[in-house]
Amino acid sequence: MAVNSSPTRKQGEIGFAAVLLAVAGAAFLGAGDYPGASGTYPRVFAICLGICAMLVILRAVMQSAPGDDAPFFTHLGRFLLGFGVLGFYILAIDTIGYVIPSLILGIALPLALRFRDLRMAVLASFATMAFILVVFVVILKRPLPADVLDPLLGMLR
Repeated sequence: MAVNSSPTRKQGEIGFAAVLLAVAGAAFLGAGDYPGASGTYPRVFAICLGICAMLVILRAVMQSAPGDDAPFFTHLGRFLLGFGVLGFYILAIDTIGYVIPSLILGIALPLALRFRDLRMAVLASFATMAFILVVFVVILKRPLPADVLDPLLGMLR
């Protein structure tokens, strides 16, 4: 019997669901400090997240199909690339704003993960960004995080 450092799909699902359950518990407890009824929505959301996490754990435990030994990471490099890009994205949002990093993420990540239709990636990124800008900035009049493009985005308000 060989020792394998990669978890099975079942172990990965249980581990991920356990993390979600812990996040749900922390969010529920944290929302208790909100004044008045403002903590109600975050608490309901945390309860729903916790229920879904428990259902994933239950399904993984109850399921004993022949594919239980399938590796969780079929392409560990792509998985790590995804986490690295998300870390860069979060840092970039803090530095230059929301719009440019979101467009770069929407175009570069599919290409890095070997999705080769550049036109579709560009179209989907720009369409998604346009939808977000119209809904949040124009219709709901909610500000996006500070951005280097704020002078241009000011024309939408």
